[in-house]
Amino acid sequence: MRPEPSATGFTLVELLLAAALGVLVCGVALQLLIGDAARSGALAETLRLRRLQGRTLALLQLDLAQAGSWQVAPVVDPAWPCSIGTRQPLIAITPQNGTDPVVYSLGTAPSGLWRGRVLMRCGPAFDLQGQPSSHGAYLNRVVLDRVEAFRIEQDPQLPLLHLELEQRGRGRDQLVRSSAVG
Repeated sequence: MRPEPSATGFTLVELLLAAALGVLVCGVALQLLIGDAARSGALAETLRLRRLQGRTLALLQLDLAQAGSWQVAPVVDPAWPCSIGTRQPLIAITPQNGTDPVVYSLGTAPSGLWRGRVLMRCGPAFDLQGQPSSHGAYLNRVVLDRVEAFRIEQDPQLPLLHLELEQRGRGRDQLVRSSAVG
């Protein structure tokens, strides 16, 4: 027996169709939210790496601003105050005051705390104002980890260096690059 057309309410088929449509819309919305969260996480990681790269390049620029001279890709000198080990020296910066050079090197991490290859700075410790101490002992410190490449090129006509730093984010194929002139 069929209900009369004037009866109010929904049939079972109409309710099932509405429920299926609601589940489908919720599923699509959930997928969009998950995708957006993943993209936001990747963007946050990229911004974090760029901030760290900017601080690293600023530190190198500070050392270069106080330089009397520098040597790109220097030969390891046993007289340097810090051991380079198996790392590749990238630049040796001799301060204007004639103290030992500040040496930046790239290579394996000194401990398992760091990931991938590390950029290290062998130079004087910093004072409370964040400036290199001219009287402080030289320390070998990790400046940045997960470094894929760090290129330093001397400008052929000017006393300038072109600096480019590359890092790879966690579990990502995309490289994050920053560059500066020192």
